[in-house]
Amino acid sequence: MKRPNRTVSIFTLSALDVLAMSTGVFVLLVVLLMPFYRKTFDANAELARTRVSASETLARIQSLEDDATLYRGEAEGAEKETSRLNALASTLEDQARANRSRMAALEQAPQKEPGPDPKNVVVEAIDLVFVIDTTSSMTPALKELSVSMRSIVRILERLVPSVRIGVAAYTDSDTGLPPVTVLPMMSTNRDLPRILDFVDHLEAARVGSRTIEEDVHLGLAAAFAMRLRPTARQAIVLIGDAAAHKVFQEETFIRARNFVLTNKNRTVSTLFVTTPSSLMNGQRDRRYFQRLADAGNGSFNDHAGSMTESILLSVLVN
Repeated sequence: MKRPNRTVSIFTLSALDVLAMSTGVFVLLVVLLMPFYRKTFDANAELARTRVSASETLARIQSLEDDATLYRGEAEGAEKETSRLNALASTLEDQARANRSRMAALEQAPQKEPGPDPKNVVVEAIDLVFVIDTTSSMTPALKELSVSMRSIVRILERLVPSVRIGVAAYTDSDTGLPPVTVLPMMSTNRDLPRILDFVDHLEAARVGSRTIEEDVHLGLAAAFAMRLRPTARQAIVLIGDAAAHKVFQEETFIRARNFVLTNKNRTVSTLFVTTPSSLMNGQRDRRYFQRLADAGNGSFNDHAGSMTESILLSVLVN
């Protein structure tokens, strides 16, 4: 019997072997490609952070541009306001220089008589009290008053045989400065140098007040408390650019009325000074000065010309 042919195969591949080999290849590929996947993941995360940072930067840039536009508009408005105030200040300075020139001419004019002319005597005696606002806005007016005071005294002495002058200078309590500085009543015949020196050294406060209104009531109270001669004309003149604090306004009207009721020779007059501060406030406090003059049977004047003329009108014309 013939035997069948048999073929012997050395290489055999089972399913298990195929699976094992595939797994090994997969693991090998994972090991080889893992750094690449890690770098790609890190790059994506960094890209996302960069996008967020860029968005935030753009938002900040937009905010800065908006702020720049706003500040540019405010700067233009401030520049216009500064130009307006500078023009007003120049006008006030020109007026002050013109007044100083007129006062210098008056002082150099020769006097025919050392005393008052009997034909021109208005009253026998006058006690004049200046109540002066010395807050920061009053700088030009204080300088002008200092220049004008000598001429005011000279003119009064020609009209009145006996002249006494006192001063109550007030500020505002929120400046931290002394609220009132007082020069008691002094005769111009004996104490004129002291009077002039006091007025010359009146300085506007360098500390600005936080409110428009001032301590007018304290200045008036100091004036009402001064010793005035019963037989003399007693004239109180308020010089300022702002009203009393609202809580004290009615009180000042009442005290002015009571002051003049006790003596027919008494008056409370007011001189409203136009300043950059009063203009910014719309000149609203002008009405307060009018009402106070009415309460004190005195005269109200706008200081738009000579300080000397304004004060003399307040004192001698009622």
